[in-house]
Amino acid sequence: MSRKIATVGWGSPNSRASLHGTALTMSGSGETLLVNNLMPSGTTMQQWHSFTDYQSERDIPALPPLFHGKTYSLEPTLEATPPGSVFFCVRFFDGSNQLLQSQVLFPPNYRFQYPAKCHHYWVQLVNAGCDQLSFESLVLWEVLDHAE
Repeated sequence: MSRKIATVGWGSPNSRASLHGTALTMSGSGETLLVNNLMPSGTTMQQWHSFTDYQSERDIPALPPLFHGKTYSLEPTLEATPPGSVFFCVRFFDGSNQLLQSQVLFPPNYRFQYPAKCHHYWVQLVNAGCDQLSFESLVLWEVLDHAE
């Protein structure tokens, strides 16, 4: 059993992601089409944050705060070409913005546990040989029953 925490769209095309040479089309309905046949594997295609410094970035967090020790799951609505050519990386930071740990999440298991002493986190969508991506949304769930 799970409880829906948030639904996140692609967000600003002016994100911290490095998309040189990419054709990025965003529809009015929120669907995003990304095309780049030459993007190297390992490139962050998009990232979302749970904490931002508005004064310097002029952007608000796309992700909600989470609770230490709880288990969460990501549910992306996307289509990558070729199939399976993207993955997610969740990065956890302390209050001094020092990286505590990273978790790489491959389909179909997009679960992670929010660590103790974590202040904020990022979710990154990473290229693993993707030429084209159609992205609709990313849903964040709190896992209530670990026997799912």
